[in-house]
Amino acid sequence: MSPRLLPAAALLAALACNAPHDNPIDPALGGNLDGRVLTRRATGIAGAEVVVPAAGRFCLTDTGGDFSFRGLPADSQWVRVAAEGYVTESTQVGLARGRIDTLARYLNGLPFFTDCRVTSHVWGRGWPPDPLVFFRLGAEAGDPDGATDLDSVWCEIPAIGLSQRLPYDPEADQYQLTLWASGLPDQNPETLVGTDIRFRVADIEGAVTDAAGCRVARLIYDLPVPTFPAGGLDTLTGDTTFCWLSFGAGYPVSYYGEVVRIEGGGPAGTVLTFARPATGDTTWRCPHESLPTGDYYWTIEAFDGFGNSGRSAEQRFHAD
Repeated sequence: MSPRLLPAAALLAALACNAPHDNPIDPALGGNLDGRVLTRRATGIAGAEVVVPAAGRFCLTDTGGDFSFRGLPADSQWVRVAAEGYVTESTQVGLARGRIDTLARYLNGLPFFTDCRVTSHVWGRGWPPDPLVFFRLGAEAGDPDGATDLDSVWCEIPAIGLSQRLPYDPEADQYQLTLWASGLPDQNPETLVGTDIRFRVADIEGAVTDAAGCRVARLIYDLPVPTFPAGGLDTLTGDTTFCWLSFGAGYPVSYYGEVVRIEGGGPAGTVLTFARPATGDTTWRCPHESLPTGDYYWTIEAFDGFGNSGRSAEQRFHAD
């Protein structure tokens, strides 16, 4: 009887994945195929789709990654295996009547991003008078087959023709790149505001995953203004309240401050840091015992909700 004349129930049964038989080796059956879909680490993948296109047959793997077909055409068949988060694979198997053939497929996991971001930073400075402007590109990536299977992360900015690999920073446990405004076309940082920035991650087997839609929301040119200590002439002789003007750009910001020791005319390391949430508090009480006698500078940096920032110029002072 022609398959198109089968009753609907019989046709659905013919297309379904056959349940295993107690005695599957039956000369009356056509080709038989048992198999398993696994990760590169030999762990079964549940819910993987296994398709025999020429026979119109498919099934999903069980919780252990196993599958089984009965009554396939007894000849060469292509089998396609697909699972979410893995590279789809196809392979050809030869099936013979009255025997059980086996197939195991180890799928390559697709690399993925857990975070991608681009932030702008405008830092005031005493000289030259123009602020220092730069962008930080950061990405955190993983792979179902383990971190050792990751090969590279890079970014693409079509608007400026940039395609550049991001170095891995083991301390931050992420891939990072700094783009200086001085290196942009016409040295114009506004070029990147609102521009599509794409990230790509590849594994050692060449599988690639894209992440698009990252953009710079704004540049913060209205820098925080320290009011005390400020000007380079203040000497601190006791506990001191550091103060700065409230940020008035029309959107909420949080604050981050640093106090850096000066030795030999240059920075010798950060000695204190502090943070203020977006509550409007623009003061910080510095305990005098935290500052041994010497020269210092401090900065106050305002961060918006996207991670962009504007930082004041360095304000020197002396602790006695």
